[in-house]
Amino acid sequence: MLESDFFTFCTSLKPLELKAMGELSHVQHLEDGQTVYARGDPGDVLYIINRGVVEVVHQHARCAPATGYLSRGDIFGDLEALANLPRGQVVRTCEPVSLQVFERENFSELARRIPSFFRYLAEHLANRLVQARDFALSQSHCLQLSGNLANFDLVTIYQTIVHSLQTGELSIVSEDAETVCAFMFEAGQPRCGQFQHLIGEEAFAQLFLSNGITGTFSFSTEGRPITESIRAAQITRKGGDMLINALQARDEFEALKARICDEHAELHRTKLNFAWPETAPPELRPIAEQIWQIAYSTPIAISALYDRCFVSQLKIYQVVQELLGSEHFTLVSSAAIQQIA
Repeated sequence: MLESDFFTFCTSLKPLELKAMGELSHVQHLEDGQTVYARGDPGDVLYIINRGVVEVVHQHARCAPATGYLSRGDIFGDLEALANLPRGQVVRTCEPVSLQVFERENFSELARRIPSFFRYLAEHLANRLVQARDFALSQSHCLQLSGNLANFDLVTIYQTIVHSLQTGELSIVSEDAETVCAFMFEAGQPRCGQFQHLIGEEAFAQLFLSNGITGTFSFSTEGRPITESIRAAQITRKGGDMLINALQARDEFEALKARICDEHAELHRTKLNFAWPETAPPELRPIAEQIWQIAYSTPIAISALYDRCFVSQLKIYQVVQELLGSEHFTLVSSAAIQQIA
């Protein structure tokens, strides 16, 4: 799997190359439920997602439609645009979306002014072909799927299981041979699971929030017995809906992290009593009360809250933002803490 996404790639460009990127592309905004393109439409545009989630529906005469989801930084429409072929899928928005649009007629000028852009596209195409080949080989031998996370994307792994309609267990094992997570699927739908100390839907959300997971994955139809506590935390929503929500949550989490900046900064109490703002989401109040109790007497780093709370990091950051905004806490940066120490 490639180490950098499109936006990281852009940081490597020179100012003149960034200027050319802006001149030779444009931004398109679409509302929820709009069609980006349909099967048979001209393949004369390449898209990169700036914001939002789209669904890609593959339709084949002999098979049921298969649906996949793409989010920020993902590229689509590139195969048809590069080969000048009609569209083979339907792409629709799942929420308001911002797309960076590159028209085929500008490809020659893009190649001249930004040579690394097409090298980047070629690397992504090669990576996708390797994933497709390895998954095809895995499925041709038996119902077992396995591989190294350095070569596969979690979204691709998950969507393959959902589309397979198989029943079994997806597990991820770290490079230290420790189990990171295990999720049970029934007919391709996630039913229960655990990620580190989280279970159920919180575990599923955290799976897609956690960057840099390394190790190996496997999907086996001969899953191990699941403990009652994990089985009790049932996942009832559909697999496709869960993935859309997880991708949306990942975008929101990245935005919150960028806003707060320093995850090692400490929360220092500035109020005597807890009072949850009326404008804040009521479902977050129990988590806010827990964090208030944890940090009431002893300052704690934001990064340390995850191990002490039984919710995903997104909810922790959402609560921290509310508590900072309502002046329950103030943040002391990690640099300031080191100076005090």
